[in-house]
Amino acid sequence: MDATSFGPCCPQPSSGTYIPEQDEQCLYLNIYKPLVTSNNSPLPVLVWIHGGGHKRGCASERIPILFNGTNIINNAPPDQPVIIVTINYRLGVLADMFLEELIEEDPQWPTAGNYMYLDMLSALRWIQKNIGDYGGDSGNVTIFGQSAGGLSVVDLGAVRGSSGLYRSTISQSGLASPGTYTSYYNMSDALTYSNSLVERVNCSSESKDKVLSCLRNTSIEELITAHSGRYTRPIIEDHFFPLYPLSAIKNGSYNNISLIMGNNDYEQPICYEHPDLNVSGAIEIVKQNVPSEWISFVLEYYNLNRCSSDRSANSSRCCEIIRYIAMDKIFDCDIRRLFNAFYTRYGSQYENNRLFSYHMNCYPTCPTVSYEGICRHSSELPFVFGTVSDADSEHLFNCTWDSQSRQFSNGVIAQWTSIASTGRPLSSWPSYDPTMPKFFHLTPDQGFVAESWNRNCSFFDIFEEQGAREAFANQDSFSKRLRHIFE
Repeated sequence: MDATSFGPCCPQPSSGTYIPEQDEQCLYLNIYKPLVTSNNSPLPVLVWIHGGGHKRGCASERIPILFNGTNIINNAPPDQPVIIVTINYRLGVLADMFLEELIEEDPQWPTAGNYMYLDMLSALRWIQKNIGDYGGDSGNVTIFGQSAGGLSVVDLGAVRGSSGLYRSTISQSGLASPGTYTSYYNMSDALTYSNSLVERVNCSSESKDKVLSCLRNTSIEELITAHSGRYTRPIIEDHFFPLYPLSAIKNGSYNNISLIMGNNDYEQPICYEHPDLNVSGAIEIVKQNVPSEWISFVLEYYNLNRCSSDRSANSSRCCEIIRYIAMDKIFDCDIRRLFNAFYTRYGSQYENNRLFSYHMNCYPTCPTVSYEGICRHSSELPFVFGTVSDADSEHLFNCTWDSQSRQFSNGVIAQWTSIASTGRPLSSWPSYDPTMPKFFHLTPDQGFVAESWNRNCSFFDIFEEQGAREAFANQDSFSKRLRHIFE
């Protein structure tokens, strides 16, 4: 088998960005290793899981290839050599179909959906079995991912069969966030939607065998079209993924790992999209995202009633306050919720060396990018991989980083390879302490420094508790209805 070029990407809808050849036979992984190592000891392994909403993306996407492990290897500290593995996994309709017919098909595996996570586990099992042939240490594997990949690497700690396959996790801008119920479908919603898709491709039948046969003979193009508009999410179900990470941690069933989580300073560049946002517009945004009984508390806590539309207002600017609210709700409070759950469950076991958080600022200018110089969602990817590219790159360009950008990227790589080697970042990065929470701020111009994490997440935690209770309230009764087929 010719293994010197990338395999095809998994089928996906057109997204306006460069994705190479696609084929249903897409479950390939790619291994990057140093040509020469300093000794004969097996090397730590970093396994990359790409983002794209579990609907788009590929290990070999963009021009030049963004997830190029060679650049991490070339720019890592000489005393921290690593092996990089990047993987593909099923997407969209092939990732989240959830039907009783699929559950009944195999009594040894009475579940459906979450096929992207099954693929990730399959890749990790392959790595456990084979990475030694490439000089890798199967006992020292770190998984890292961004956006949907950042969600995935945290979710894997709660799924069946994942224990022992890796030691550490780096979650970059996990979206949707692993600490909130809105990132997942319950079984009822997943089944309702999948049945509606069956009808849209004219595969409804009283015979369960005929339903599956019809679906499997439907072209991937038809299935993707029928699935269009559906946000692909993991499914909380009985057999494979019974508890989302927050509940799994509280239940004591989450993997015993080191966990590093963070996000970019301007994930949502609201002031660049709505530069003249005023008080009424800002309040309307809050009303769309916060339960009605909590709106007044949120407005008061963030001083939104007194915000300014003046572009020079800085921290009192309406769009800037909305950015803070969005960052707290979507990212930071989810991370703290997960970390605090670890502390509540395990106490001092996670003290000093297991939980770490970060914020990242960056100033992408090369290649030309949207919102030049703004560290938005996905902006960190070139710096993590040391690749002069961008999440939107579609062609080769004549452009090089300045010395500050390269130095910043090398600093990020040194932290990531330290995590791969030891399970923790370099010593300057403080671990999480709920009594004095800090995050590590990675910036090109102000260095890498620890900063206090003084945000109030109490009302967002209450939103989460209430929402999760409602979202999964009928899960037990629904499970019993599905389970009758095996009794």
